[in-house]
Amino acid sequence: MAAQKTRFVSGAVEREVSEERASYIFDLVEEFAGYGFNKSHAAAYAVVAYQTAYLKAHFPVDFLAASMSLDISNSEKLASFHQDARRTGVTVLAPDINASEPDFNVEKTEDGLAVRYALGAVRNVGLTAMSSVVAERRRGGAFKALYDFAERLDPKGGEQASAGEPCQVRRVRSA
Repeated sequence: MAAQKTRFVSGAVEREVSEERASYIFDLVEEFAGYGFNKSHAAAYAVVAYQTAYLKAHFPVDFLAASMSLDISNSEKLASFHQDARRTGVTVLAPDINASEPDFNVEKTEDGLAVRYALGAVRNVGLTAMSSVVAERRRGGAFKALYDFAERLDPKGGEQASAGEPCQVRRVRSA
């Protein structure tokens, strides 16, 4: 910091500022640097904390779905979010090959809104593979049975789940 002060003062003197005045200005800047940077960050974090709390309080289901989507590959965080959902009364629906998306989403139920578990968050199944499954479901309609699922998705094809990513189907609705 001493080297910076020397540089600052010499530059100020070259621009016709007295050495005493330049030194005083540098000392003020140095003093502010001790807390000003932290203060500005604290203010920014306070705004983010307020916005986060607002969203969590007024849109709890959407907030939970978005939070779970951000940590889709972190099973410990997902377990924590699931506990938070239970504690706050938010329903988390099981993954469903005919209803789930690759990511977490909000779904209307008879009881209100619920978080639909993401196919991409199922263990040992990749997000890319599940995106292919959902794309096939949109193209060809709901899967009618496990056989239909197996027929429509070639595990060796480029558009389908890879052989290294086995699909674990929890439930298939009948049409």
